[in-house]
Amino acid sequence: MFNIEQSLVFALSKARQRTSDIFRDEFKEFRITPTQFILLAMLWKTDGLSQNEICRKTKIDRTTISGVIDRLEESEFLERKKTPVDHRVRRLWLTDKGRSLEQDLCHAAYRLRHRIEERLVPGERKQLQRLLHKL
Repeated sequence: MFNIEQSLVFALSKARQRTSDIFRDEFKEFRITPTQFILLAMLWKTDGLSQNEICRKTKIDRTTISGVIDRLEESEFLERKKTPVDHRVRRLWLTDKGRSLEQDLCHAAYRLRHRIEERLVPGERKQLQRLLHKL
């Protein structure tokens, strides 16, 4: 008989739920989702990315990213601007409000990382990350 509690899918689902709970706790005052944080972090590193570039880098589908961009734009964290070369392409640029979140959100991300990794012994984080990338 199939034992769901021994399956990899069950373990990954529990891990996802746990990390989501910790994320919500650490980021509650900022009212952003994990995907919104990922997008903002990418723009802090390289402002002016296109939606297609973000989809390629994150492996998140275009429809999901489009909704995330809409919400971040409504919150005035970023803005879309057409490129002068190709008016079909819109690049995403952080607003001052979006840039101002970087330090606080990065501190929250470090706390999140610590809470998730605190049960791992040295070397397990890299091993786990390597295995997850295989999936």
